[in-house]
Amino acid sequence: MDNEKMALFIADQRKIKKLTQKELAAKLGVTDKAVSKWERGLSCPDISLLSTLSDILGVTTGELLNGERAVMLENTNVDSIVESTIQYADTVTKRKSKDIRNAFAVTITSLFLLGIMVCLICNFAISGKLTWAWFPISSIIYMWLLVIPMVICKKRGVCISLVCTSLFTIPYLYVLERVIGIDRLIMPIAMPVSIVSLLYLWIVYVLLVKFTWGRYLSASIALIFGIPLSFGINFILSKQIGEPIMDIWDILVYSLLILLAVIIYVTGYIRNNARK
Repeated sequence: MDNEKMALFIADQRKIKKLTQKELAAKLGVTDKAVSKWERGLSCPDISLLSTLSDILGVTTGELLNGERAVMLENTNVDSIVESTIQYADTVTKRKSKDIRNAFAVTITSLFLLGIMVCLICNFAISGKLTWAWFPISSIIYMWLLVIPMVICKKRGVCISLVCTSLFTIPYLYVLERVIGIDRLIMPIAMPVSIVSLLYLWIVYVLLVKFTWGRYLSASIALIFGIPLSFGINFILSKQIGEPIMDIWDILVYSLLILLAVIIYVTGYIRNNARK
């Protein structure tokens, strides 16, 4: 389906029928802005409107989908019309999904901006200058950088969020330490722990996205990798604050991770055999 051809066809047929965009919109129960977007190829009519729109313009649904009159479509058959309809439905669905994601992103951004404004107003009203507001503002910006890519970019959004997490976690922790006002309170522990945790997240991402092992096996391996993650964090804490590298609770956690990994793997194995 050629979206630009369809857009021009709707505009031409509307003019032939001597209808304005507003008049056509009124007949369809939509806004004239929606009609304008159709005719510019920026969006498509909802699939539920195709039959009514075709009747108003005096064309068939097949002609509307193909963007030209049937006399120019001598080789067109039922299969091609059905294929065009399916493609059109897929296009409309994707556009609606994108519109919903964009609206959600705008809503989240607006709420985050509102939160920043409230923090600034309260801080200046109480202190007369920017002091403690740095902490909530930096937290809001940090969360926005993590959430928005996943909302807008779908599958690629997870990777973009991981990149943002890798780039901005340590600067965020530095700002947090400066706001608290006590040097070497957060960074000595938080920075190495963050690096180890980010490494683990990237490993899990690669396992789940880049390898075709199946989600059950990937999830099992991700749980097993949680053991060296926990051990690495314990090692960092032992160097900084004297915590033991391993105690009874760590052994219990490791055992639970292994048990969960085995259960998930066996469940996946049974389900795959059942399907076969």
